[in-house]
Amino acid sequence: MARDHPQSGSAASWTALIAPRAARWLGWMTVLYYLTNFVLQPVTFGLFFRDLLGAGPWAYAAGAILCCALPAVIAYRGITPSTQGAVTFLVIETVVVAALCLTAAFFNPGRAEPLSPRGFGIPPEGLSGIAQAMVFTMLSFCGFDVVSTLSEEAKMAPRLIPQATILCLLLFGAFVIGGIWCLTYAMPEAKLREILGGGGSLPITEVARAFWGRGAVLVVVTGLSAALGIAIATAVGASRVLFAMGRGGLAPALFGRVHEVRRVPWNAMHLVFGAGLLGALAAGALIGPYRAYLWWGTTSTFFAMVTFVFVNLANLILNRGRARTPLGFLLYAAVPLSGIGVDLVILYRSFFVELWAQGWAAGRSAIAFDVACALLALLALRVKRAEPAPSPP
Repeated sequence: MARDHPQSGSAASWTALIAPRAARWLGWMTVLYYLTNFVLQPVTFGLFFRDLLGAGPWAYAAGAILCCALPAVIAYRGITPSTQGAVTFLVIETVVVAALCLTAAFFNPGRAEPLSPRGFGIPPEGLSGIAQAMVFTMLSFCGFDVVSTLSEEAKMAPRLIPQATILCLLLFGAFVIGGIWCLTYAMPEAKLREILGGGGSLPITEVARAFWGRGAVLVVVTGLSAALGIAIATAVGASRVLFAMGRGGLAPALFGRVHEVRRVPWNAMHLVFGAGLLGALAAGALIGPYRAYLWWGTTSTFFAMVTFVFVNLANLILNRGRARTPLGFLLYAAVPLSGIGVDLVILYRSFFVELWAQGWAAGRSAIAFDVACALLALLALRVKRAEPAPSPP
C-alpha cells in the first residue's frame, strides 16, 4: 500500500480510495492510534525517570514534561532532525537491552536450569494468558507503520518505505523473541510476578539491578532514550495524519497548514504534544504511573487493531486484480484476509473478554474510553466536509 499509494494520510488516505465516508471516521481512529502511542512515551519516561532519581510522583511528572519538551525541540525543527534523533535514541536502547539479555542467559552464574526452549510453550493460564499478553505483544510491533506517513517527505518513498518497514519488522521480531527467551532465565517466575503485582519499579529495572548492580542505571538511561525516540516518531506520525486530513477537508483546515520555514504541520504538532502531556499527567495522577503505562498501552493497541483491519481491507479491494496468480493470491488475498481475522480475534478476545474481566481501573475503563472515542469519531460522518486547506506556495 505504501508503494502504490505514498500519502501522508496513510490508512485514512488508502481507505478513502474505497470508502470516502468511512475514511473520515478511520482518519480520527488513526490519529488516536498514533496519539495514544505518543502518550505512552511520557508515561514510560516518567517511570524510568522516577527509578533513576529514586523519588516520588514529582519525578514522574517532571519526566513526563521532559519527554514532551525534548522531542518537541527536535520535531519542530523539521523531518531530518526528527529522523536522526529517533534513530540515535533507539540505537542506544538496542545495544544496552541486547547486552542485558545476553547477560541474563549466558553470563548468569545463578541460573538454576540449562538453556532450553522453555518459554515457547503454552503458559499455565492457557489461552487466557496468551490473550492478555497479546495486547502488549501487538503494542511492541505498533509504530513501525508510522514510516508510511512520511511518504511525501522521503526520497524514493515508493521503494524505500516498504523495504524499510518489512526489514525493521523482521529484525525487530527476531530481537524481541530472542530477548524474551533470554530474560526467562533472568529471575524465577515467582519473583517476576511479585514485581509485576507490586506496580512499583519496572521489571526490566529490577532485572538489571540483579545483574549489574549500580550499572543498572544504563538500563534506566536507555529506557529514557527509547521513550524519547518513540515519542519523536509517533508525534511525527500523528501530526502527519492530522495534516493530511486537514488538507483534504476531513478535519479543520488549520491542521492542514505547514510552517513557512520549518515545513512541518505546526498546528497539528501543537495538538499532539499538548494532548500527550495532559494524558500522561492525568493518568499518572488518577491511577498511578505503572498502571497508567498498562492503561495507555492497551488503549493504543485497540486503535491500532482497528486501523490495521481497514488497511488490510483496502489492500484486499484495491489489489483484487493482482490476486489471480498463486503469488498474487498469497500477497493480495491470503495475507490481508489473515490480517483481518487476527486483528478481529485480538479485538474480541484480548479486549472485550480479558480486559472486561480485569475490573474497572485495569480494564473496563480502557474499553469504555476506546468505545467512546470510536463513537465520537462517528460524528465526523455527520459534519459537513470542510474546505481543503490551501496548498502552500
